Amino acid sequence: MDHLDFLDICAILLGISYTIAKLDAQGRNASNFPHVAPADFERWRVWTVSIYRLGSSICFARFLFHQGWSFYVARHPVAGPVAPVSLRLAAMAMDALWFGVVVATFIRGGRARALRRELGIVLAPLTPAQAAALAPDNEGENEGRAKDD
Repeated sequence: MDHLDFLDICAILLGISYTIAKLDAQGRNASNFPHVAPADFERWRVWTVSIYRLGSSICFARFLFHQGWSFYVARHPVAGPVAPVSLRLAAMAMDALWFGVVVATFIRGGRARALRRELGIVLAPLTPAQAAALAPDNEGENEGRAKDD
């Protein structure tokens, strides 16, 4: 590692958290949420995975770019206290792109969480009372008949 700064650490931590969120959404199955229409669940899952895939990819790309760019700039001596604009422009463009995608990921991630709540997809383990409230009514009747027989 040639150079590690605060934004590199932020990019790595955000990349890890976005990857965890992406893998969590990817591992969910519609069968675990019978009260949600499979098409609605799949729409939420695919959208959420795409949001966090883009966020994690740009975070890790920013880190790798910064390491490579630091290596490149270190091999080109600069006369004066500040590097010329031609050397700074690519790094500034990458940071602007990274910041824009991170902001978009936060906004779109919030919208995906709102859709998840609207659809009734609860990712935390349900209490028995919550599970009973979400279960279709006819399943409760069938269980009652099975116990009576």
